[in-house]
Amino acid sequence: MKKKKYRRGFKTEANEYAREFREELNFKPHEPLCPWKLAKCLEIPVQSLSTYKSKIPEAVSHYTGKDSDGFSAVTICDRYRRQIIHNDSHHFYRQAANISHELSHGILGHMPMPVLDEYGCRYFNEEQEDEANWLGPALLISQEAAIYIVKTGMELDEASKIYGASKKVITMRINVTGARKIVNRSSSYW
Repeated sequence: MKKKKYRRGFKTEANEYAREFREELNFKPHEPLCPWKLAKCLEIPVQSLSTYKSKIPEAVSHYTGKDSDGFSAVTICDRYRRQIIHNDSHHFYRQAANISHELSHGILGHMPMPVLDEYGCRYFNEEQEDEANWLGPALLISQEAAIYIVKTGMELDEASKIYGASKKVITMRINVTGARKIVNRSSSYW
């Protein structure tokens, strides 16, 4: 698998956002950050897909039923105002990840893109998606949170409940932040 290349300083910027938003919401750098609260702070409305059941019943039924993996979340932009619609049939941890991903697009100032290309295929801006795929998990599990989880010996199941994130996201953040190395280095000084 090809290693993704981010613009210079991006990963540091992502960690700074995770700290900044926790501070703004009066949380310590290692404490959980609820994406719904962050969305409210950023004044980005979040709506569940199921709220559209009376308007588009077949689509809602399709994406909350047999093809629930076909739709996670989307940001709809009206000029400079954003709104997130997310699939509330997903597990709570995935909903949190989906919303964090969409919030990341707004935080990073990503310009809205067409949903489909000229051939009717899903359009993706790879650089923007990569950035949102990095920042979203960083918002859920800050570098300080990853270090805290390792330092306290917290089990992944417990960390998932506390941080509202999947074990996969937590493990990824522990690995990419170097939390184990940081904890091992700091404990070797004592």
